[in-house]
Amino acid sequence: MLRNKRNILLYLLPLLACTGLISCTASNTTTESSVTFEYLKKKVNENSLKLTALDAYGEISIDSPELNNTGSITVSIKKPDSVFTKLEGPFGIDIANLLITRNDFIYYNVMDNRVIKGSSTENNLSIIMRIRIEFDDLINSFSGKYYFHEDDYLSAEILETQRDYLAILTYDKEIKKFWIDKNNYFVRKLGKYDDKGKTKIEITYDNFYESDGIYFPKNISVIRPEEKQSIWLTYNNEEFNNSNLNFRIKIPKSAKHISWK
Repeated sequence: MLRNKRNILLYLLPLLACTGLISCTASNTTTESSVTFEYLKKKVNENSLKLTALDAYGEISIDSPELNNTGSITVSIKKPDSVFTKLEGPFGIDIANLLITRNDFIYYNVMDNRVIKGSSTENNLSIIMRIRIEFDDLINSFSGKYYFHEDDYLSAEILETQRDYLAILTYDKEIKKFWIDKNNYFVRKLGKYDDKGKTKIEITYDNFYESDGIYFPKNISVIRPEEKQSIWLTYNNEEFNNSNLNFRIKIPKSAKHISWK
C-alpha cells in the first residue's frame, strides 16, 4: 500500500510542478509564424504613432565604469526628434539639463556651471549619457515606444510564442531581435547582436498599462553588457500628447561654454 502511494506521488509531482511553473507550459514553446515582418512593422508603427509627445517624471539609475548614480529625472519628448531631460539629486537639487535633437544637443551641467553644445553623434551622446547609444535608441527607449524606420536587412524570420512574436532581422554584420506583443503590437524587448551572437545592446520595456489606446511601460532598461553600462528608468507620472510642450534651458551668463564637433 505504501509503495503504491509512493508511485502515485512520483507520478503526480511533475504534473503539479508544471501547474505552478510557466516554464513547463506551452507558453514558452517557439514555433514558426505565418505573419510577415512587414505586417508586424506596420502594426507596431501604428501603435507607436499614437504617442506623439511625452512629459514624465521618475527615477533613473546609471551604472558604468565611469559613473554609478541614482537620481530623479524629468523627461519631455516630442516625437520623432526631440528629447529633453532634467536630472535632480537629493532634495531636488538640479544636476544637469539636456536637450537633444536628431542633429545637435545642449548640455548644461548646473553643478559646474558649464554648457556643452555639439552634434548628436553616437560618440558625443555616449559621453553625455555615460552609455554608448544612438539617437534613435535613445528616443525609442525613453519614450517607451519603438518605431521601425526603413531598413536594409538581408532576411527576416518571424517566430511566435503564446504571448509574443519574435522578429529576427539579419544584416551583413549584425542581428536584431524584437519581441512584440501579439495582442496589442507593442515592443517588449529589442536587442542588437553581432554576427556571432554577442549582445551589443538590449532595451527592455516592462510593467505596461493602457491609457486611451496607448500601451506604456513604467519600467525601462538599457543594457550594454560588453561595456558594463546600464540605465534603469522608472516612470512615476506621465502625461501623453501634450501639444504645448516647450523645451527651454535657463543658462546663466556666467556659464562657461564649450563646443564639440
